[in-house]
This record gives sequence, C-alpha cells and structure tokens, in this order.
Amino acid sequence: MAMIQSLAHLIWGVCVLAAACCCSAIASPIPKGLEPCGQFVVQNALGGDTLTDAEGERLLLSAIKAPEVWGKSDRYGSWPHAELSRRKLEKLVSGQTLSLFCEGETRTYDGKRIAHATIQDGTWLQHVLVEQGLAFVFPRADHITGIDLLLTKEGIARQKTKGLWAQLDLISKATDSIQTGRFKIVRGTVTSAARSGNRIFLNFGDNWRRDFTIEIPAPVLRRFKKIGLDPLTWETADIEVRGWITWKGGPHIMLEGPGQIRLLATEPTNTQLK
Repeated sequence: MAMIQSLAHLIWGVCVLAAACCCSAIASPIPKGLEPCGQFVVQNALGGDTLTDAEGERLLLSAIKAPEVWGKSDRYGSWPHAELSRRKLEKLVSGQTLSLFCEGETRTYDGKRIAHATIQDGTWLQHVLVEQGLAFVFPRADHITGIDLLLTKEGIARQKTKGLWAQLDLISKATDSIQTGRFKIVRGTVTSAARSGNRIFLNFGDNWRRDFTIEIPAPVLRRFKKIGLDPLTWETADIEVRGWITWKGGPHIMLEGPGQIRLLATEPTNTQLK
C-alpha cells in the first residue's frame, strides 16, 4: 500500500510539473525594454487589434495588425477573417484590465493610445494573437522591441496556415505582379541599393522604373543608423518587407521604420530585425 501511495504521489507530481511547463510554454511575458504606461479596462473590440473602454477611448495594440473590419456602408469591405479575429480578441479580453507597456510614440495621429498589453495572468497579448493566427506583425516607426519573438511565432502560424493565414493572400514575391492599394509581405533579392539625395532605394529588378522598389526616407535611415544597420550594404541580400503597396514607376513600399524589413540570411549583425 505504501508503495502504491508513493507511486500515486510521484504520478501526481509529474502531472503538476507537466501542467506547469505547458502553461509556461503558452504564456509569454512582456519583452524587456518596454516601459509600463498605465492600464486599460476593456469594454469591447472594434477589430482584431483595436479595443475600446467604457468612455470611448481606443487602444491600438502595438506591433501587430489584424484583418480590417469595415461596416456595410463603408467604402471598403472587411478583409477575410476580420470578424473572427475581432470576436476572438473580444472574448479573450472583454471586461479585463490590461497592463500597458510603451515604446516610442504612445498615440496615433487620430488619438488612439498605442501600446503592448498583458492580460491579467501576465501573458503578452500580442504574442497570443500572432501565435493563434489572429493578427500578423506590423511594427510602427519607433517600435522594434519584441519583434523578433513575434516574427518567430508568425512564421510558425504561417507554416501551419493557422487563422488568417488560411484565408488571406498576404505573401508575394518581388518578381510577381503586385497589386497596389493592398497590404503585402514581399520577399525577394535586392539587385541594387542606391542613395538618391537623402534617401535610399532598394531595387528588386533590372528596371527600377517598373520593378518592385523599397524606399527608405531620411528619418528611417537615422533609425537604422541608431541600431547599427546600413541598407546600402544589402545589395544581393534576400529580404522580406511588409507594408502598403503604392505605385511609383512600379510597385513600391515606403518604409516607416526598421521593423518592417528583415534580412532572411543568417547574419549576426542583423539579429535585431529577425
């Protein structure tokens, strides 16, 4: 009997340990380098990345973007998976008091608060949403902390076609015919990197007037310099960039910050963008 009781206690201990390990694997704490910047009591979700409180203040979750939700009378239609991302976010955090953590700008141009957030058990909310395929990574100009962790989770969600990745056509090659007016994640090899005035252009074809181009304006170049990166050295590099496609003699992305772009080759000097 004593042996059976000892075995039972051992099994119980193993189960508890396994449960604890499982929980710690799922829960991800807020990354170091982000500063506490208040709290936010959630009333509901306006979209898969935007929350509102009882007073009508809105919170935009930093470093991510969810499929856009539009109303029936709006000019644009909702993206695939938009309503599902919104509902799942609302179910996850409605009524909770979120702890906020900031980096760089803390308000958008239209007055929304912008921050990373943890839910009441300390789990990093952005990490959960990206991991489940409810949102994808899209950092703002001054926001790069934690991007590497989010991109890792995004890569896994993409491989497993979880959530929005099963419905949204976000990925393009630089050599594809890329439609303007859309958000895209573009991959390709830089054929030339050139400075023109106070900006740098990364070209992905023989004809810059026709082929896909990344434009890096002076303010963004200063941010690259601050983290020790020089885009002029990226000629022949394999790159992934994300943003809105415009037309400037060909499909074109204007960078707003370093977090939008990463080198796909494994180079120690570029780990900040991986």
